[in-house]
Amino acid sequence: MSRKLGQIIAVRENTWMIRIPMGCDPQTKQRNYYNRTVHGSLRQAQKFLGKKVNELGACIERDGAKIRLDQYLDQWLKTVKSQICSKTYEGYESLLAKYIRPSLGKKTLVGIRPLDVQGVYQAMSDRGLSPRTVQGAHWVLNAAFRQALRWEMILEVPTKGLKLPRIRRREMRVLSIEEAKTFLKFALPTMYGSLFAVLITTGMRPSECIGLKWQDVDWERATVSIKRTLRKGPTGQWEYGETKRAGSRRLIRLQNWVLARLKQLRES
Repeated sequence: MSRKLGQIIAVRENTWMIRIPMGCDPQTKQRNYYNRTVHGSLRQAQKFLGKKVNELGACIERDGAKIRLDQYLDQWLKTVKSQICSKTYEGYESLLAKYIRPSLGKKTLVGIRPLDVQGVYQAMSDRGLSPRTVQGAHWVLNAAFRQALRWEMILEVPTKGLKLPRIRRREMRVLSIEEAKTFLKFALPTMYGSLFAVLITTGMRPSECIGLKWQDVDWERATVSIKRTLRKGPTGQWEYGETKRAGSRRLIRLQNWVLARLKQLRES
């Protein structure tokens, strides 16, 4: 059934394909369409079409029909750069450059369908990439599309409801008390003995421990404050930076013997 601003195509009984033209791709000159399967009566399909036409506007044009995904991602990355730490930003850039842009970058924003994205994820899995990498790429792309939806550049998020590989959680193994004692017996006499003492008795991350400064230690209360981490900057040089999350900033109690060892190290 034809409509001025869209079509209702019978698929089978009580199942209809809604098809609305979304403008022409400026690069390929191909027409883009909004397609959606609707279940129910013809009247319900007509109601859905009318609602979507009103949402899209009389000309059925969106900003997302005029730009490619590559162009949009450049714009989105500029927006989020000031909101996240440099290491996270670099991770976003890398995931998009390696896995998303090569396959989808030349497509218009509104022209990307869930099946297109699912195909990218499947190709990543077929290449032997880990489920964590696939989920990381999905998380970044999904965040970008959700922002495009809030900016009213697209009607729906094409990353919604996709099938992702499961991450198999490996049980973390920790040293027993006896194993920790044995480790410290050999580690403490070395030049990194104090570092290992702090690490094994507090459970903090190595990047947090290496990022500590003397001013972070409260000698009276026997505590240490986690305020920064040591990480690689954009140029590959090591630099201090704020913790990735606000929750990572915390106060940790030091054992008395560890505090005494730190005092001795400071005075030496």
